[in-house]
Order: sequence, then C-alpha cells, then structure tokens
Amino acid sequence: MPEARSSDVAPSGSGHGRVTRIAVALTATLSLLIGVGSAYGFIAYKQAGGGPIIEPPRSGPPEVQQALVGPCDGDVCNYLILGSDSRAGLTQEELVEFGTDKQIGGENRADTIMLVHTDPALEKAIILSFPRDLWVEIPGQGEDKINASFEGGIEGGGAHLVAATVHKLTGLKINHVLYVDLAGFQGIVDTLGGVDMCIPAENVNTPDGRIVDELTALDVAPGCQRLRGDQALAYVRTRHLRCDAAAPDFYRIARQQQFLRAVINKLLQPDQIAQLPFMIKPIMQNLRPDEDLKLADLAFLVGQLEGISTGAAEFRTVPAYVDPANLAILRLDGSAERVFAAIREGKPLGEIGRDTVYTPPSEANVPVLVVDHGSRGGVTSVQEVLSQAGFDISPGLETYEGYSNKVPGSVIAYSPDADAEAQVVKKYFPTLELRQVKGLPDDVVVFVDGSYRPAEVGADGPAPECPVPAT
Repeated sequence: MPEARSSDVAPSGSGHGRVTRIAVALTATLSLLIGVGSAYGFIAYKQAGGGPIIEPPRSGPPEVQQALVGPCDGDVCNYLILGSDSRAGLTQEELVEFGTDKQIGGENRADTIMLVHTDPALEKAIILSFPRDLWVEIPGQGEDKINASFEGGIEGGGAHLVAATVHKLTGLKINHVLYVDLAGFQGIVDTLGGVDMCIPAENVNTPDGRIVDELTALDVAPGCQRLRGDQALAYVRTRHLRCDAAAPDFYRIARQQQFLRAVINKLLQPDQIAQLPFMIKPIMQNLRPDEDLKLADLAFLVGQLEGISTGAAEFRTVPAYVDPANLAILRLDGSAERVFAAIREGKPLGEIGRDTVYTPPSEANVPVLVVDHGSRGGVTSVQEVLSQAGFDISPGLETYEGYSNKVPGSVIAYSPDADAEAQVVKKYFPTLELRQVKGLPDDVVVFVDGSYRPAEVGADGPAPECPVPAT
C-alpha cells in the first residue's frame, strides 16, 4: 500500500484531529455496539445516566472470578465486546417478530464476541472476531462452542467466563468488557438516526427482488439506503442468506465488519462529529460495562489513536475451518496462534486473519483508492458508495496527474494478487470494467473519468457462485 495521502491524517493538536481520533477510538472499542460518542462522553458516563454495570461472579474457579485484570497495562489495553440474543427490553411487537427468550432456547447466548486491542505502537485498534461456533476449552466446563461460555448470562457470571475462555485461548489479558443486547443495539442505531448502507444484489432471494431472512426478520431491498435500528440488527445477525450455508459464522462476521466500517466512515464526517456530544446520554443508556471500567482507562484509550484515519480500525477473524465430521463446529486453524502471538507481542498482523474460508473478503478489509481523471464530480458518488458499503476508504482521493499509474477510462483497476478484492468492489459498481494492472502500487483503484455515470448498486448482474464446503 502507498503512504498515506495528505487528506488521510488530521493535523495533530487540531480540534478536528482530536475529535476524529476520539470518534475512531470509541467506535473501534465499542465495535459491534456501534461505539459512538467521544472521550468526554465516556468521561461523563455517570452524569449521562448509563445503565447498570456487569457484576463480577460471586463463586466459581479463581481464573473466572479474576478474568478481568482491570486498568490497562502500560500502553496496551484489551476490551471484550459481547452481544447477546437476549430479548430484554424489546416491545411486545418486537418479541413477536424476533421471538421470546424461551422460544429461542434461553437468553444466555453470546451471539457476538469481539476483542478490541489498542496499542499506541501500532497506531491502530485491532478488532478480532471470534466465530460463535468455534470449538474451545471453557474453564471449569470442558470443551464446547465458545458462545456456550456465556451460559450464566450477564447476571450469572457469563461475561467473566467468556473473558476467561478468551484469555485461555489467546494468552491475552482482558482488561474490560462491554455488553449489549438486541434492544440496546437497536437503541444505539436509532440514536444515530439510522446507518446508511449499500447492500449488493447478490443475496436477493424473493420474486419481488428483496433480501429476506425470516429467522432474523431481515427484509430489505438491495441498494443504498438508510437502515433503522431493527433493520441494522437483522442485517448484522443474519447467517442464512444465499451463500451463507458454506460458512454461516464467517459470512455473518464479514457483514458485521462491513457494517462497523460503514459506521466509522459515517462518524468521521464533519457534520456527524459535531453531533456526537448530543448522542452521549441515549447511547450510554444502552451499554453495560464492567464495574472496573474507569474514566482514566477511556481517556487513555483516546490518547492512543492520535491523528489517524478510518484505516486505524483493523478487522480480523480468528482463523478456523469447518470440521468435516461435524459442519456445525469450527476448529481452530494452526495460523490462529500467529494472530494471537502478534497481538501479544505488539507486532503487525500483516495478512493473517484477514480472509476466512469459503467467504470472499469483507468490504471492511478492502482498502480502495479513488483517482479523479476529470470526472466532473463523478468521484463524489463513487466515494459515497464506497463509504456506505463499508470499504476501507483511508487511501483517499488522488488526481490522475498525481498518480503513478495512468489507467484510462472509468475502471476498477487491481493488482494481480487482488482479484478477490476487486470482485467485491465490482458488486457495487456493476457498469465498471475490471482491469488487472501489473505494477499497480495499490491493491484496488477506482479510476473515474468524465464518461462515468452512476448505476444503482442493486442493478442486475451475474450472481457469483457460492463456495462449497469440503466434505
């Protein structure tokens, strides 16, 4: 990748730069909770009327009771983000739509487990997703899927058991934990005024051209749109779309990462930054932190991500593969320890954990540069689609004259080893030609000239073949 362009980094010490790093830091830390706000928003947590805290377990193995080590250790901090299927707080109408806790088999299921690692030496936050079907050793309980470690629920030590399980698996100390349920997730998205998302047409599965999953109440049209809280919730929870059978966990994680990147892209817009202080109270009422999450920890986090862009949030997934003897289980891949070791030792991850089996790259992990070749404003719509589709837009915008490789026309140019990434971009620009370019310094570059005419993201196009799991 090329060096960051001047538009990528806000000047250190400037008001905009400070708010920008605050927004990125908090967004990355809250991850699936759609962490929005600001440092002073967290600092004002008690005044904002935050919800109840996560109580520590009163019994159980010491490694579980002491799973959270509290204040951040020196320059590094690890936050565990938990999202559950609990229906607490849903309206009667929403309970009919999503099902009650009893109907889904109980409330104590960790639908989402993410570790957010911040390290000033890396100048970024690493957001590591754990597939819910990953087969692990749970302290005091033996082997099971990792989401079973939340068995006690938020009131029964479940959060601490998940933390102990993650520590045992990764060797990483867990400093703090944050939790959200379905109602909390919806509440945060609605506080944001919804989230603009571009959804490709590849998963259309109804005669009238919609994308539907009855199990999560997902019902949206393809294309760019603003998702309400209930729609966003259904989108990040679904794992039953057209290709998902190949690797349900991984497809859902990819959509969660895409969604989070879209949120980060949105929050870094100047008009959104100005609104953040007014969102503090309603957002914090939807979150539940551990009892030791102190103001100093959060202030420290803000200082770690100074003057950086949306690319500061780096998404990874714990490498795993489908057990051929039991397709409902994921086994830890041998490369997973390389991910854990790199995080423990403060080393760059490189490509490890970026891609998962049977799934295309997540939009969140595809950096895209846009080159303006006399587009007469056409680059604006291209950048908007990339942002709302959840791509990594940190490479920014470059002029045709200033870019080293001159590719004529409006095309998606890509380096020889970035075919998969280019195919993901193509889903959002159906009229643009794909062109492999040897020596291209960036993985994927969208060149936009005066001939470019925007096409609806949901426009018809050839549907990709779905990956087939090994048997």
